[in-house]
Amino acid sequence: MAAIAESFTLSDGYSIYAGVLARRDGAVEDVALATATLGGTDGTETASNILDALLRPDVAMVMLDGCVVSFYNWIDGEELRRRYGKPVACYVFEKPEGRVEDAVRKLFPDWQARVEALRRLGPPTPYYTKTGYKIYVRSWGIDPVDAGKAAEACMRFGKVPEPLRVAKIIAAGARQFLKKGIIKHVNGN
Repeated sequence: MAAIAESFTLSDGYSIYAGVLARRDGAVEDVALATATLGGTDGTETASNILDALLRPDVAMVMLDGCVVSFYNWIDGEELRRRYGKPVACYVFEKPEGRVEDAVRKLFPDWQARVEALRRLGPPTPYYTKTGYKIYVRSWGIDPVDAGKAAEACMRFGKVPEPLRVAKIIAAGARQFLKKGIIKHVNGN
C-alpha cells in the first residue's frame, strides 16, 4: 500500500508530505517527499505527486493521514481514486474537534469554494478496532468498514497503521532537516 502523512508548523508556511510504499506488514520499500502550501488548495496535487513517484500495479490501496491537512488545505480522496484506480482511505485518530467550516469562513476569502470541497469529503465513519481503539474513516472505492479493517491489519504500535506512522516520522524528519539544514547552509553557519 501507499501511505501519505504530513508535518508542518504554521511559521514554516509549508507542509512536508511524505509517502511510503509499504507491504502489509509495514516494511517500507520506497519513500517520496513533496511540499504543500499551508492554507493552500494544492493538497490533492501534492498527494498526486507522491503517488506518481510511488504507485505500481501491485499496490492495493492508498492510505491518507487525514484529509483536511496543511492548515485547512485538503486532499480529495475521490479524485485520487479516479486518477489512480486504487481504493483510497483517509484516517483520523482523534475525535474531530471544532467546526472546520466556521474556521474556513473566517480565514479565507475563497471560503465558499473551500467549504464545498470539504463537504464533498463527506463525514467520517467511526471504526472500532478489536483492541478497543476508535478511529475515523473516510473512504472511496472501499467500504469504510473494510478500510478500517485494512488499517487495523497494519497496526503494530497503538492505533496508527504502521505505513502512516512511518510516513509521519519521515515527514517530521524531513521538515526538521529543511528547517535546520538548509537555513544553516544558506546563512553560512
